[in-house]
Amino acid sequence: GTITALAPDAIFSDELNHASIIDGCRLSGADIEVYDHCDASDLRATMDRRAREADGEESWLVVTDSVFSMDGDIAPLRMICSAAERHGAWVMVDEAHATGVYDGGMVGQLGLEDRIHVQLGTLSKALGAQGGFVAGNEMLIEYLANAARSFVFSTGLSPPAAGAAQEALRIARETDRPQTLQDHADYLRS
Repeated sequence: GTITALAPDAIFSDELNHASIIDGCRLSGADIEVYDHCDASDLRATMDRRAREADGEESWLVVTDSVFSMDGDIAPLRMICSAAERHGAWVMVDEAHATGVYDGGMVGQLGLEDRIHVQLGTLSKALGAQGGFVAGNEMLIEYLANAARSFVFSTGLSPPAAGAAQEALRIARETDRPQTLQDHADYLRS
């Protein structure tokens, strides 16, 4: 819903983005430019090519998962931001698989809050609740609250679901569970 509400002229999407991102890209009506998985160099080359071929100024959105669900790959967010900034594109990061696993998601871990325009997350998966969130500046959130059809024509979370999500976030922030998870993942990989 966020992607369709933003309705850019072109979207640059990692080839292994989650199905919900792919569907949002398709529904937006934007031109979709797919770049090689976790390859910021290919993103930059794709953006450079598009800039040469563009007929006039366009609005661009780069969209990526931060942590990819199938292999656990982590997007090179700093390099993605640099490529996007070079062309004045917005960056949207889906933190569904990082929320509750990395404190502040990967965007927070890397200190990129000022370079990411749209940050999405889920209250399910690691948090075990339901629903999700979009984070961004006040103007973006106000716009989405009035223009994102998936929000406007939806039902808000029930108080118990919101309370469960709030408690899960507190536990993730105030305990060592995310670090324990990382330690276990490192152990399994080794």
